[in-house]
Parts: sequence; C-alpha cells; structure tokens
Amino acid sequence: MNEAKFTEEWLSVGDLTIDRSVQRDHLDLGKVERIVKRFNPSALGIITVSQRNAVTYIVLDGMHRTQAVKELTDNTGKVLCHVFHDLTRKDEAQMFLDLNDGTQPTLIDKYQKRLITEDPTAVGIEELLHSYNFEIGNNNQNGFINAVGAVERVYLKSLKMEAEPNLLQLVLISITHAWGNNRDGAVSSILEGLGAFFAVHGASVDLDRFKRKLELYKGGPLGLLTDARGLAAIRKGKVSMAVAELLTDEYNKGAKTKFLAAWKQRSA
Repeated sequence: MNEAKFTEEWLSVGDLTIDRSVQRDHLDLGKVERIVKRFNPSALGIITVSQRNAVTYIVLDGMHRTQAVKELTDNTGKVLCHVFHDLTRKDEAQMFLDLNDGTQPTLIDKYQKRLITEDPTAVGIEELLHSYNFEIGNNNQNGFINAVGAVERVYLKSLKMEAEPNLLQLVLISITHAWGNNRDGAVSSILEGLGAFFAVHGASVDLDRFKRKLELYKGGPLGLLTDARGLAAIRKGKVSMAVAELLTDEYNKGAKTKFLAAWKQRSA
C-alpha cells in the first residue's frame, strides 16, 4: 500500500460504522463499559476512519472508544478522526493490522484480515479448510475451528518439510471422515497431534486404515482428548504429543504387516 493520505476531521459517532471484515469480529462489551465508567475526553485519542463514499465512514481503529461515545451521548457526540480516502478493502484490512501490531486483536481477527490482504499462508489455509467445509471463527458450532494458531503451525510445518500433500490436508481428511465437522474433533491438541503423527510417520501410513481406526476410537474426539490428557500427565508432556502416541498405538493394533514405529516422547 502506498503512503495513504488522511484529513483530520471531527465526525459524529452516528455517522461512523463498523465493517466486521476489516475490524474485530465482535465488540468487547466489558471494554466499552470500562471506557464509559472512566471516560476522559482528553484521553480519547484519535479514531482512524476510512471514507468509502460521501456518507460511509468505516472505523479501522477505535471501535470500542467510538461505541463508548455513542452510549454516553445517545449517538450524537463527535470524535476527532484521521479520515483516509480512496482505500481499497485490502488497504483497510492492512491498515487495521498495522495499527494493531501488538497483541490486542485475536489471532482470528488477524487471520481474517490477512485473508483480505491476500497473505499467502492465510489464503492457502483457507482453501484447504473450505475443501472440507470448515472455516475459522469464534463460533462454537460444528464446522468452525477456533484453533487458528494450531492450524497455521501444522500448515507451516508441512511447508518447511515440503510434505505432499500438505499435513493439514491429511489432518482434515482424517477428522472429517471420522467425525464429520464436529467442532470437538477440531481442537488444538487433536489438530497438532494429528499433524505430528503424519509428520513423523509420513508415507508409512495406510490412510484408509488410519481413518477407520480414528472413526472407531472409543468415545470419539472427546474420548481421544480425555485419554491424551491422562497420558500427557503421566508423560509430563504435551497433550498433542499424547494424541499422536495414542493413535500410533491404535493404528498398530491388529496389524499383521506395515506396523508404524513406536512413538517416542516428543515435545513438538
């Protein structure tokens, strides 16, 4: 993005709107309440805004402060804004990331903006997720994955190893065959455990056999997670590595040929 030009203007909060695609995906009402209770106009700072057309002003930074002023003034107050002009949605998303380069936005917020800025890692992950009817989001319903950090670690590990197909694809194939789009099967420890399993055993895995073993695992994803937590406590290791160890043992049960090597305790 070239150096963007802005003007400094006082705008009515009633004219400011939020586009979730270039902002956080939810408003933290507790944060708004804290600003309202300790409201200090001198400490409000400047709101960053993109003017899309003559009447549409999109808040890029300062969403919670804007909401606090709306509540305190019955939607009539004014705030000092840096108003950027002629930004694309890609520019807006990048501006949000640049303005929030610390730890304030969640990984999911950042991931969603990275998609708009066409970040190659985020785009590659998104293509795989959509192929198996998953998406990243804070929603607790089936079909949504909250563990964006785990997903990205598996994906990047695969790129580093130059694994083909991508480890994340093997993980998604396995969990959707065994449990569909059950959100309980798409938690961080299971995703990373499966990623580690495929990273270590690689071409030695008969994928059809493994999918059947995973599908028949007693208790489904919650049973696997419970067993892994117990084993991790004994091993004093990570739950994800316990998932990989349990699945290695499960794969080998009843196998007459093509055993997998016994899982050695690993930290990652």
